[in-house]
Amino acid sequence: MEINEIVNKLDREFNIPKHSEDLVAWAVTDENKKFINPDFLNKKTALFSKNSVKIEKVYTVVFITEEIVNAISDEKDCLIITHHNFNYFEDERGLQPIRSELLEKLESSNNSIYVAHAPLDTHGKYGTSVSLANLCDIDVEEYFYDYFGAPTALIGTIKKQSFKDFSNLAKNRIERPFLTEVQNIEFVERIAVIAGGGDEPEILQYAYDKGCDTILSGTVEHRWAAPFIQESNKKFHELNETLKLNLIGGTHYATERPAMIKFIDFFKEIGVNFEFRDDFSLLNAE
Repeated sequence: MEINEIVNKLDREFNIPKHSEDLVAWAVTDENKKFINPDFLNKKTALFSKNSVKIEKVYTVVFITEEIVNAISDEKDCLIITHHNFNYFEDERGLQPIRSELLEKLESSNNSIYVAHAPLDTHGKYGTSVSLANLCDIDVEEYFYDYFGAPTALIGTIKKQSFKDFSNLAKNRIERPFLTEVQNIEFVERIAVIAGGGDEPEILQYAYDKGCDTILSGTVEHRWAAPFIQESNKKFHELNETLKLNLIGGTHYATERPAMIKFIDFFKEIGVNFEFRDDFSLLNAE
């Protein structure tokens, strides 16, 4: 299938022409700019790099990491659908622009990149938080936390159970070796879910005001070195010393992973091979 046909389908699915998110500012550097699709620099989202006309296979991924690039660069004429047009580390480095060497490696094997960040986070079917909630058997009641014009977090319920039982369920469903946990209440029944991040005082306060006992998020312990991020995380935990909700963090990668697995359903009916590609170093990161 031609890349333009697939991209047009993706642009319509994510309503790209009406989206205002700017993915250029942090992701494009003087070193990697020459490998980036010029149209991306104008749209600031969508087709990040274009290295072939025909597409033989589609991969969905969470980040463009070295592990992902090394695995896919053995194949040719692939389109990588990523949630983030960044490399990523579950430590103080956090999000990093994709190095030019990695983009050059993809270019040499005719592999292209399409990014959908906020449009995927807020997507009604494939959204990161709703995919995580569905995976953990949480019945969605309402959405909240506006993100580029649409809500990205949600509140839902699950059959009342012990904190340990629910934490084990979440750990097994997202396939993590362990979770970051703060327990203040012995049971779990009403849960706020926000995949990826989630350590925002505003989110915590809203969840408390709505009667939640637990927050299931990507980030409870924030390791990124950026001072403003560390300050926000500190305020989040200080507030919870008063509110005393349960906190369960499954990492940025692992809690956004269910959405990219679910998104392969989009390609089942359009006549192209597809596969989700994992980064196991991130999935199992300590």
